[in-house]
Amino acid sequence: MLLTVNDTPVFPISLGGAGIGSSKDSIFFQDVVSEKQAVETVLFALENGVNLIDTSPFYGNSEQKIGIAIKEYGMRESYVLSSKVGTHPKFKGYSDFNIRQSIDNSLKTLQTSYIDIMHIHDPSFDDFKIIMGKNGGMETLLRLKEDKLIRRIGLGVRDHDLHRKFISSGFADVILPYLDYNVLCTSADSLLKESSENNVAVILGSALCMGLLSGKNPASTKILHYDITKDVSMEKAIRMFEWCKAKNVNLMSVNYKFILDNPAVNTIIIGASSKEEVQLSLSAYKEKIPSTIIDSFLKEFHLVN
Repeated sequence: MLLTVNDTPVFPISLGGAGIGSSKDSIFFQDVVSEKQAVETVLFALENGVNLIDTSPFYGNSEQKIGIAIKEYGMRESYVLSSKVGTHPKFKGYSDFNIRQSIDNSLKTLQTSYIDIMHIHDPSFDDFKIIMGKNGGMETLLRLKEDKLIRRIGLGVRDHDLHRKFISSGFADVILPYLDYNVLCTSADSLLKESSENNVAVILGSALCMGLLSGKNPASTKILHYDITKDVSMEKAIRMFEWCKAKNVNLMSVNYKFILDNPAVNTIIIGASSKEEVQLSLSAYKEKIPSTIIDSFLKEFHLVN
């Protein structure tokens, strides 16, 4: 499936809400981001071609900040708004009641009359059974989709087998896998192929491996939210950084080009917390790198068959 906005494909770079979700009252992801900075970040993204904003009530006060920004921006039909159910701090769970309460709350907090994509967020296998069972969350999601309060149903989870179950259910419009398709890890490759074969769109999360592929030296990257080093090789990340530095190219740009070369991927979510970070990702996406350099990198790090 091709994700579109008014028949225009979603831009390859999208903005994730996790990076702006921390406040003085609650640290969700690294440093506190003021409402002013968060709103500026969202507006800058929308004004510079980004047309998908992804968030969750789980991400601190991200929904609140995004709601303020999109109310100021207007033009609601010009972008895709994506949020999540199941992990709401107050309405946590996957029952009919919890999902309906969570969505009602998100609509109010985001100050919008509809949400384009509603992802089931981080369910376990037992949670997924509840969702798919009688009086489960899927029945609610389908009713809300019919009523156009949500437009598409997605799944945001790390487990690839759950994504496959979701795809095979026939209810999947979108999947949001994360951390598992980038130059450090390609374990989601077969999942992406299966998604494409079943006409299910892919929004890819955590493409920068919590900052290891941001173009800065991974050895000095401060990661507070998730211990990424249990999943990928820090040593390999450093070697990639040094290789790119020697060739005078940006590792972030090489990584984006590698990911977006996969036709199954509709867009990459970046967890920017400032307009400067949004600009860095947009510049990396637009950076021109000779194909010989890309080919050499892929061969060096065994990313080609």
